[in-house]
Amino acid sequence: MQIRIIMKKFFSTSIILIFIAIAMVSCSIKQDSNVISREFQAEQWGRFDFLEADYNVVKAPMMADLVMNLVVSEVYPSLYPYHDKDEEFFSIVLSINAPDGSRRVREFRFRLKDSNGTFKSEKVDGYYHFELPLINEMSFNEVGNYHFKIENKYTKDPLCGIKSLNISCLQIKQL
Repeated sequence: MQIRIIMKKFFSTSIILIFIAIAMVSCSIKQDSNVISREFQAEQWGRFDFLEADYNVVKAPMMADLVMNLVVSEVYPSLYPYHDKDEEFFSIVLSINAPDGSRRVREFRFRLKDSNGTFKSEKVDGYYHFELPLINEMSFNEVGNYHFKIENKYTKDPLCGIKSLNISCLQIKQL
């Protein structure tokens, strides 16, 4: 009789612990981090070839860091013989349309080379890899699709030497 009571308590406690574990795991599931991912054909990005994607926020509010990973080759920024000072920067415009109709627009300028023309990154497998911060602690206040659009602001067409561009949304916390 005593063994039955002990077994019953053990069984019910085990079931409760399993449900608690499942609840904790489901609460801690993080958003998919990939927002935009693009491999460029012939390592060229056309001036008016906008990169667009929807990012579906499934649990809000949340806070995240937006980070861009950029991979360029030796011929970056371009094969053109003459460069202006503004061409020393990797320049983009990022637009984000929220489900409520609000819009954020911001221009970014990153210097990938130092004043001597040397890349500020190590060369790995023939390419230079950069992790560039876009927006720290961005808040996503609503569930739904956030539409991202990236414009290439390089002054000549096309921008040569760009292999890939990825934007990730790294969830910091659920608010």
